[in-house]
Amino acid sequence: MDPHDYEAWRGSGIAGTLKAFWSAVKAATTKRYGVKNVFITGISPLLLSDIGSGFNIASNISFKPRFETVCGLTTDDVEDILKLFYKGNEEMVQKHFAELEKYANGYHFSNIKSGHKVFNPGTVMWYLDVIFLNSLF
Repeated sequence: MDPHDYEAWRGSGIAGTLKAFWSAVKAATTKRYGVKNVFITGISPLLLSDIGSGFNIASNISFKPRFETVCGLTTDDVEDILKLFYKGNEEMVQKHFAELEKYANGYHFSNIKSGHKVFNPGTVMWYLDVIFLNSLF
C-alpha cells in the first residue's frame, strides 16, 4: 500500500485500527482520565492525520528547532557517558566516540541546516552494552 495514498489508507482495516487507537488516546486526554499531554514518537504525518476524526488534536513538533534534540542523544550526552566509563582516559573516549559518530550519529529532526545532529539512543545503548558488559573492546 502506498503510504502517501490517503484514500487507500482510509478504506483499509489498518485505518479502522488506527482510528480506534487514536480515539483511545484522545479520550485519555480528557479530565476524566487525567492525561495532560501525550508524547508519541515514530508516527508519520499520515498517521497523525484525521482518519475519521479518531485523533484530530495532534501537533507535530518534529521539525521545530527547539525540540530538535528531544529524540536523541547529543554529542555532549555521548561524550559525558563515555567519560564516566573511561574515567580520564581521553584516548579511549575519543576512540569510541569516533566509532559511535561513524555509525550512530547524523539524525536531523530540525528542518534548518544549522540544527544539531543527534545519536540514535538504541544504537548507543547497544554499543555500550557490547563494549562494557561483554568486554569485547
